[in-house]
Amino acid sequence: MTTEPPAGDIKKLWRNQKTEGTAVTLENIHERTSQFQRVIRTRNLFEYGAAALVIVVFAAYTWIFPGWIMKTGSALSILAALFVSWQLHRRGSARDLPGGSGIVEFHRRELVRQRDTLRAVWLWYLLPFVPGIALVMLSRWIEPLPWGTPAWDHVLTAFSTVIVVLVFGIVWFVNAREAVKLQEKIGELDKLLEGGDRD
Repeated sequence: MTTEPPAGDIKKLWRNQKTEGTAVTLENIHERTSQFQRVIRTRNLFEYGAAALVIVVFAAYTWIFPGWIMKTGSALSILAALFVSWQLHRRGSARDLPGGSGIVEFHRRELVRQRDTLRAVWLWYLLPFVPGIALVMLSRWIEPLPWGTPAWDHVLTAFSTVIVVLVFGIVWFVNAREAVKLQEKIGELDKLLEGGDRD
């Protein structure tokens, strides 16, 4: 790593640093920041689409399946999908790049914001679905359908519960790992920036 220039000379700082054999400049940090925001937009569009699918499926459940427990669980799952979409927009939406030399600090702030969003995914993304899913599973256990047999329903419900728990665990693990990667990127930026308090 090359010697850092005097404090405050951010342009010279970025020109003199080396990353994977390529000089880091304000131009390519701008491209990295722009690419990061594109990734966020793509991720969010996928998540909004998934939420729309959840809403459609559970709306169908309220229509097809009998029993107030199933209908209540489905309604809560729809509300959870709406809440998660709102939280994703509030916590993790992409933002427009600023003009001028503030791009470096902007990129760091965005890395921190997305890191914190991923770290709390259990709270705002997974937990809201727990009541609705739990009621749906409970319904399949105690509210018999006009078709099928209770024994088969119990086997299917137990299997589905295991799958749901595994999916929740995988989602939490993947997002926690991505948060660690973002923290590493924040650490790399901190090594290049001088002074000030850091998150």
